[in-house]
Amino acid sequence: MQITKSPNNTATAKLMSVPEPTEDEFNLFRKLVLKELGFEWGDDKKYLLYARVQRRLQKNRLQTFQNYYDFIEKDENSSERQYLYNAVTTTKSEFYREKQHFEFLRQNIFPDLKNHTSRRQRKLRFWSAGCSSGEEPYTLAMEAHDYFGASFISNGGLRILGSDVNTEVLESAVTGCYAEKLLSPIPVAFSKRYFFSESKEINSHHQIKTEIQQLIQFRQFNLMSAKYPIATKFQLIFCRNVLYYLQPERREFLIRKLVDHLEEGGWLVLGITESGYKIDKMKKHSISIYQKI
Repeated sequence: MQITKSPNNTATAKLMSVPEPTEDEFNLFRKLVLKELGFEWGDDKKYLLYARVQRRLQKNRLQTFQNYYDFIEKDENSSERQYLYNAVTTTKSEFYREKQHFEFLRQNIFPDLKNHTSRRQRKLRFWSAGCSSGEEPYTLAMEAHDYFGASFISNGGLRILGSDVNTEVLESAVTGCYAEKLLSPIPVAFSKRYFFSESKEINSHHQIKTEIQQLIQFRQFNLMSAKYPIATKFQLIFCRNVLYYLQPERREFLIRKLVDHLEEGGWLVLGITESGYKIDKMKKHSISIYQKI
């Protein structure tokens, strides 16, 4: 696994009062996140900016959001932008989120992939785009390991890419360690098979086993980049609840990029609320599930 390490922001300077951003200051950041992340912010995001970013001003001893904007615009402070990206990105995730997708996966996608794989002796490559703290790619890995079998999986038959722009959640994902309460959506047989804990305390943390963890490579990059650092094509891409936050033109851009990175016959799974798209070169099979034709 490899991951871009984000700077340590635990040591903060003595807190000072920071005023809320003015309309002009807010518009500067609204344009910045649209350009860099594709997010389309309404006026209601002004408080989000203040609540999540004010500590970065305090850390850098800056008095206004204009000062902070000028600060991150300087080449020598470009690394500070990652803190901003981490602060303003939404990182909600859970195991088996939108469970119907994983039911469709078992009943339709996996049988299709198994049929093609057995005939062509190909290796499977999956991508969880916008993977947050790792629950989604780990769910994919557990389901695939159970369906395709340890022999196929252990011989390099499956590799999963988990990517996100947020370095903090990726650092959490790499550990593969989760509080017991977060494992509740996982079938009991899977939680016993694929996780372990050395503690008997209530709500202790559980570690995912190496056989699952080693299937996933976590990488940090921006889905709004013109070129992705990916040299392969995938048979399955999960990109759920990402389009929701994007400006319409950026949605179209991202969908085109995802389709380009699918093999012919490959599958694209979007979020349940992202079901109204008609995508070129793709056949819609179910709610927000498409196959490349």
